[in-house]
Amino acid sequence: MRLAIIPILIFSSALSFSQSRKGKTAIIKVRSGLAKCEIICEDKFYLEKTSDITIKVKGRNPKIDVRVKGCEIMSVKGDLYKVRFINPGISVISVFQITNKGRKIIGIKKTDVVPPPFYFCGLKVDSSSKQLKLGPVHLYVYSDYYKSKLPVDKFYMLYYKDFTGTVRKNKKPIADTLRAETCKLTSAMRERIRHYQPISDKIYFYNLFFTLPDKTIRPLEPVELSATMDTLLNDYSVIYVLRRKRI
Repeated sequence: MRLAIIPILIFSSALSFSQSRKGKTAIIKVRSGLAKCEIICEDKFYLEKTSDITIKVKGRNPKIDVRVKGCEIMSVKGDLYKVRFINPGISVISVFQITNKGRKIIGIKKTDVVPPPFYFCGLKVDSSSKQLKLGPVHLYVYSDYYKSKLPVDKFYMLYYKDFTGTVRKNKKPIADTLRAETCKLTSAMRERIRHYQPISDKIYFYNLFFTLPDKTIRPLEPVELSATMDTLLNDYSVIYVLRRKRI
C-alpha cells in the first residue's frame, strides 16, 4: 500500500511545481518542409524582346532567390518577373528557398533563347542558295519583333583551307583570320569568297554583335559558310550552305 502512494505523491509535487512557475510555456519546434514552386513562361524566349516569367510559390511566406542564366531581371511585381535576355542559347531559371541551413532549390526550368534569324549576303542561316547578294548590308539579322533589319556591328571571319580532299593532300592547312568593324565584308574577305573552293574551303563568322533599337548590344552564335557542287543538273554550279557553328 505504501509503494502505491509514493508515485502519486511525486506526480502531485511535480504538478504543483509547474503551476507555481507562472508564465513558463513549453515550446515544441516542428521543422517545416520546403515551399512548392511553379514556373510559368513561354516555351522559348526571344533575344531581342522583354519577356515575362511568373513564379508562384506556396508555403508560409518563404524567402526566395530567383536567378536566370544569361539575362537581366528588369522588374518584379508580385509573382511577375520581367526579364531581358542578353545571350542566345539555353537559359536556366532557378528558384531557391532561403533557409537557416542555406539555399535549397525548389524550382528549375530550362528554356531556349532564340536569336533573330541571321543573314549573310541574302542567305538565311540553316538554308542554302546558289547566289550571294552583295547589297548595302552584308551581315544582318531580321527582327520579326521590330519588323526591321538590324545590321551586324562587327565580326571576325576565319578562312580555312584543308587540302585533305584535294590532290595536294600533304600540304599543310591554311588558316587566315580577318576582322571587320562594320556590317560589310572587307576587300580581303570578298577576295576569299570570290575564290572559294567547295572541296577544300571553309569560312566561319564569329564574334558577331548587333545593336537593338534601344541601343543595347546582343551577341550571335557563330555561323559556318560551306558549299557543295550541284551535280543533279550537270552544271556543277556552287550551292552555298549557311549553318550555325560552334568553334
